[in-house]
Amino acid sequence: MPTVSKAQLVEFETPWLSSWDQMYRELCLKRVPILTALRFYAERGIPASEADPLGNLTESEEAELRPIASALTIAAAASEVMPTGVLVATLRKVSKSPSLFSSGQLPAAVEWEIACNYQRSAEKPGTNWRDVWGDQPSVEGEVEVPTGPNIAKAALSAIQSIQSSRKRGRPPNAANQILAGRLGNIFRSSGQRIARHRLPEMRQGKLIFIEGGPFHDFLSLVLSPLQRHLRDRQLAPVTVDTIVRLVTEDSPPAG
Repeated sequence: MPTVSKAQLVEFETPWLSSWDQMYRELCLKRVPILTALRFYAERGIPASEADPLGNLTESEEAELRPIASALTIAAAASEVMPTGVLVATLRKVSKSPSLFSSGQLPAAVEWEIACNYQRSAEKPGTNWRDVWGDQPSVEGEVEVPTGPNIAKAALSAIQSIQSSRKRGRPPNAANQILAGRLGNIFRSSGQRIARHRLPEMRQGKLIFIEGGPFHDFLSLVLSPLQRHLRDRQLAPVTVDTIVRLVTEDSPPAG
């Protein structure tokens, strides 16, 4: 007799609270270079050399680091693999009661499937994925509040896609896409423009060009806690170069 999977309508909080705490602690250890990259000290007229990496965090420093830790934790949650039967059962519940989405407690894997299949009208599914994951829009007016009928439609579309083994419209790694949106927005909020930079470097006597630039350097600083988390659990990695490309895919390289 086949097993009937039950829907999971809430994220299990304890593991993610623990993960958030760990990532936040690791970010705190590197807070001076991270906040320097975000021009935190410059905006306040504080020389970075005077910032105390071992002292107590100020409320302002904590406020800057928390959204970064949240972005890393959400990406970690999206990287976890939910059993297909549970995922489909949960999506079916949401398709019948789209108001469940408004609770803000659905598992990240469920929200991501809805985001990848979400449509406002007749555009390609997933085009406006930020409507679902868009509490931090990168461009004013880019995000709209998702409607119940569209949430229900996206849930049904996700079920069909999963059951037919199609991955149409889905990014290869949900975590990379989430980080591109959230960390890109955090970096832009410092007043800095994001652009791709191809920097020359000699390797084994050959001139090559590698990704670089302020945003690339910022990502290199903040991603290490998440990369370690994913590596320890043998989950798909996130990469700095991929996130830079996703954020700047419509922008030409600079410098």
